[in-house]
Amino acid sequence: MYLSTQIEDPNGVAFPASPHLFIRLTTSGSAKTVSNIGGREYSANSRPGQLDVVAPGQPIQLGWDRRVHTTHLYLHASLLAEISADFESHGQPIGILSGLALTDPLLEWLATEIDQALELDAEGLYPYVIHLARAAVGRVLCRYSSLYLYQAGEFSDKKLGKRQLSSFHQIIEARMQQKLSLSDLAEGSGLSTSHFAHLFKNATGKTPYQYLLESRIQRARYLLARTSMPIVQIATECGFADQVHFSRAFSKVVGQPPGAFRKASVS
Repeated sequence: MYLSTQIEDPNGVAFPASPHLFIRLTTSGSAKTVSNIGGREYSANSRPGQLDVVAPGQPIQLGWDRRVHTTHLYLHASLLAEISADFESHGQPIGILSGLALTDPLLEWLATEIDQALELDAEGLYPYVIHLARAAVGRVLCRYSSLYLYQAGEFSDKKLGKRQLSSFHQIIEARMQQKLSLSDLAEGSGLSTSHFAHLFKNATGKTPYQYLLESRIQRARYLLARTSMPIVQIATECGFADQVHFSRAFSKVVGQPPGAFRKASVS
């Protein structure tokens, strides 16, 4: 593994494709982050504790508008291959799902603990650091990969398997802040976008976009009721283009605008 910590002033940086798994943790400061990962555009408001996960072999263009403190953790391709081999994948490659501004307390703790252990520079801690690195790779494989799509019997031309649906849910949770296309939602399913959409509606009674909208509204309801986050920030956190779009969609689904819902929730 390789780890570095730095203070990053507002900038735009292009990283060439790396064969290794890349994890970037924001440790302090908040910034609007815009990136292009493997040809796909991402944008999010990064806060302390959030992580970016970039799959091996994907070039990165990253820009941010405010000073942030970050930790960069590269986990070697050989370690990724070793841990991947421990999982049952039936000969199918396991693809990492890149994501920006992810909230994952366990992965955050693992990256922070690796950093702190390396700072001590104690030879006896080496096995502990390797254990943490293996756990970090395992976490990424379990939560941000196509691992669960390649189990026996999960691919079918007539219905979606439970793990294909699980992967769809994980993509939504990991990338809700981002603009998601049908191709993004069908990623790793092994199906064309039209076939995926057809089977998804058969399985759930909803289109993928309807389900995505309901998930965004559900998260917005939670943030409105449980936090003091400004409504305009909630709109961004939940993947809406702006506050007007958010208020219109929220009112249509919930029956009242976000501000009224918040007042009723805390009264």
